Formats: sequence, structure tokens, C-alpha cells
Amino acid sequence: MTKPTITEVENAFQPAREIDSAARFAGRGDAVGDAYYGLIAAGSHIAIVGNRGIGKTSLSRQVANMATGNNDLLERLHLQHDRKLDFLSIYFACGKTTQNTTDLLERLLTSAGCLGDWIYDIPKASKIVRGYSPKFGVNVLGAEVGLGGEKKTETTTEPAVTAHAIDTVFTNAVAAIIEQNISTDGILIVVDEFDQIADPSGFASFLKALSTNVPKVKFCLVGVAQDIQHLMKEHLSSDRLFAGSIIALPTMNFDELKEIMTIAESAVGGHIKFSSSAADRLAALAQGHPYMVHLVGKYAFRLAFQANKKIIEPEDIDATVRSIAERGADPVLEGRYKKAVASSEQREIVLKALAETQAADGEIWTTNAYKLALDQGVDNASQYVGHLASEEYGNEIEKLRDRYYRFHDSLFAAYVKARPRLVQKQG
Repeated sequence: MTKPTITEVENAFQPAREIDSAARFAGRGDAVGDAYYGLIAAGSHIAIVGNRGIGKTSLSRQVANMATGNNDLLERLHLQHDRKLDFLSIYFACGKTTQNTTDLLERLLTSAGCLGDWIYDIPKASKIVRGYSPKFGVNVLGAEVGLGGEKKTETTTEPAVTAHAIDTVFTNAVAAIIEQNISTDGILIVVDEFDQIADPSGFASFLKALSTNVPKVKFCLVGVAQDIQHLMKEHLSSDRLFAGSIIALPTMNFDELKEIMTIAESAVGGHIKFSSSAADRLAALAQGHPYMVHLVGKYAFRLAFQANKKIIEPEDIDATVRSIAERGADPVLEGRYKKAVASSEQREIVLKALAETQAADGEIWTTNAYKLALDQGVDNASQYVGHLASEEYGNEIEKLRDRYYRFHDSLFAAYVKARPRLVQKQG
């Protein structure tokens, strides 16, 4: 057996990026099937919603792959399909600077890698956009170029198009692209992190009109939310626009989490493997979140490789989690944990008790959590629950009703449960 390279070991798990390869995509058979049907359903858009760290972006990458004719995943999962799809596929990830619907549509029209390049190359589309504002520039190959062809060397403060016109500009521009018959099935626009848009009001109305006027343009919206209404922050026709194609991604089951480990083992030629009990231990710690498997698995493989160890055992998983916490391998989760605990042994005990006693649906009955905290010496747990629900300590939990709470972020709850104690027991 040939020993893998450091590069192969380091990339067997990928917590820092989405999975874009069909060969390395684990589980999610039902979601993949629903996404495929969403692609072939006339007039329907797709929405992928769920908690952080459960693989929404990875699934959206597979949607884009299927849309451009890559059926490898469908075939591996033995899902029915009758042809290769032919969409022009566009991917855009929102950030904090995408404040509203106008910002989103402008960025989709002007960003290189999105529609900007196509608009620049298609005279009719270029004319449509230029007709609304001569200074509406397009980023082409990294340089900002005006639609007349002149290169711009400074940024103008004049808005690209007026807010009331952007929906018309976008609709007419994509219609001009569709007329070129660049792709048989139309245009797929994947908008990741849609929940980052502060004010998406008006997007549902825009989408409803677009579906009527340019039916061959399909959106796939991806974001942290319970459902499509929460994602779009409005209820106007949301369900009908996404009828049959709302994919509420649940946490992964044990078999799916273990499949991630099996794929990683194959990536290093089987040179490093998890024992059955270690795989169970890691799957349990992950609490259904593939991100946690990738994060812990990455460092477990690295430590095993450095120690020339071929089999990872449960104690190695525990040691890896300690190492991750000590080095702050995920500074965001670790920072939130430290803010919530704030050097208080009692608050940490209560925080962990809440994570330990949450039900499968994420709800926490405080009676159970308080008993667990009391067993560890905290007799005023309700006080610390109040702390954890406040902004001062990160507002990590929310009250659902009397005596019932829930973590805002299930990934953080999994991290809390897995992480070793920060504050040493006193006395």
C-alpha cells in the first residue's frame, strides 16, 4: 500500500469549502432527487434551506452540476433521469454588502462570472442595460469596463440604475440572453447565502413576474432558514413559486456521516482508517452536521499521519477535539463559545447541560437541563439560562414557550456538546 502524500491527507476532508465533486458528495439521496425534479419542473424555482453546517452549499453545487449535464451523482445514487440537462449555470454568493433586491440584481448583471460577461458579449443585452444607464459597467476579466467598451479607472458614485427600473433591466437582459439559444433549458441562477441580504423585500414579486415573462430563467436560493417564508422574509406567493422544490435539508443520519469518512479513507488509499467505534464516536459528536465530521476528521487524519498511525480510535477523536479547541481551529465557533462561557464554570455547566439535553427536534426542556446542571453543583441554572439568552453572552438560545428553549444555531450546539470544558472545575 503506497503511503499517501501530505497533500492527499490534508484534503481528504474539506471543512473550509463546499463539496463540488459528485464522487466526494455523501448521502442526501432524497434531496438530490428533489433538486433534479426542481430543475426539470417548468416554472418552478428551487430553494435549499436549513441550519448552518449541514451541506446546503455543497448540495447547491451538485444542482449546478446536474443543470450543466453532469449526471454522475444521479447515476451513483441510482436516481431516475432521462437526459442531460443544458442550462447556462450562474453561481453567486451574497455577502453583507448585498443589502437588498436591487443590490442583488445589479451584482448578478454586472459581476464577472455571473451574467456580466454574457451581457458584454451579446449586443442586444448590452444595449438594454446601457439604455437605462450609460455608466452601468460590467466587470470583464477582472477589469471594470463600460458597456461601450471603455475601461474605467475610477469608481463612479452614481447609482447604476434606479431602484424602480432594475427588475425591468434584469428581465429584458436575461430575455436577450435566452434568445441567443446558448443553452437548451435556459438559465439557472444559484444565489447562495440569500439569508445575508438584509432586506429582500420585493424579490418574491420580481420572481413571480420573471416566471411569467421569462419562464426559462430559474433561480435556486440557498440560505439559513426554517422555510422559504423565513428565507425571503415575505409570504407573497412564496410557496407557489417554489412548489414541489423547497428542499428543507435536515441533519445527516449516522450512515450519511459515516459515508463522509469512507470517502475520505478512499482518498488516502485506505492508508488511514477509522475503527468502527471511532466512526461511531465522530458521528455522535457531529450531531448530524457534516461540517463537524470534516473539521474533526481533517485534524484526526493529520495527527494520525504525523504519528504514522493507520487506525484512528475513539480516544484519538477525543484528543483531536481537544486539539481543535486549544488551537482555535474554528475561530468563529470557539469565539462564540468563549463569549457564552465568559470564564464562568457555572455558566459553562449550564451551556453544556442545554446541549446535552436537547431533543431530536432541537427543543430543550429546562427541567432536564436543570437536573443535569444540579448534578454538577449548579443550583441556580435558570439565572445562567437568562444570561445565555442575552446579547451580552451571545444570545445563543431562544425561549420557545414556558420551560422550553432552543439553540439559535444547531451547529454551535454540536460544538458545545463536543468541546472539552474550558473552565477547570474549582475547589
